[in-house]
Amino acid sequence: MGYYVNIIESTARIPAENLARVYEIMCSLNDTCDHLKHGRSFSGGKQTGKWFSWMDANYPKVCKDAQAILEMLGFETEYNKDGDLFLVGYDQKTGQEDLFLEAIENYVVGEINWVGEDDEQWTTEFLGDDVIDGSVEREALTHEPQVPGAIAARLFGTR
Repeated sequence: MGYYVNIIESTARIPAENLARVYEIMCSLNDTCDHLKHGRSFSGGKQTGKWFSWMDANYPKVCKDAQAILEMLGFETEYNKDGDLFLVGYDQKTGQEDLFLEAIENYVVGEINWVGEDDEQWTTEFLGDDVIDGSVEREALTHEPQVPGAIAARLFGTR
C-alpha cells in the first residue's frame, strides 16, 4: 500500500545562509503540528504516541541538521562548494514530505518536478530568494507563527 513518487528534475536549493533557519522550522513542526501527524501508536485502547510518517518520533534529537531531517523524509541531498544544500532525488512512498516542504518554502529556491506511480506529474515551487536575511524579514518572523508559508495559513489562518 502507499503511493510511490519520484523526483524527475530538481533545482531546489537551500542557500547555506538559510540552513539553520530551515532546521529550526522543521524541528518546530514536531512540537506545533501533532494534529497533522499520521503515525500513531496505541496501547490499552489509548493513543500513546504520534509521529510524522516515516519519521522518528523524536527526530529533532536524532537529526542534527536540515540535511539529516530531509534525508529521514526520503530525499537525496548534496552540498555544493558554497555550502548550499540541494534536494536532488526522492524515490519512495509518500510520507509527509509535502508538509515539511510547505513549512520551509520561503527559505528554498527553485522547484521540484515530481511523477507519481500512475504517471501523474506536478511541480513544487519554492518562494525563497537567494538569501533571506534583512532586518525587515527578521522582525516579521518574530511576530508570525513558528511555521511560515502555506502551512501557517492552513494552521493559523495567516500568511
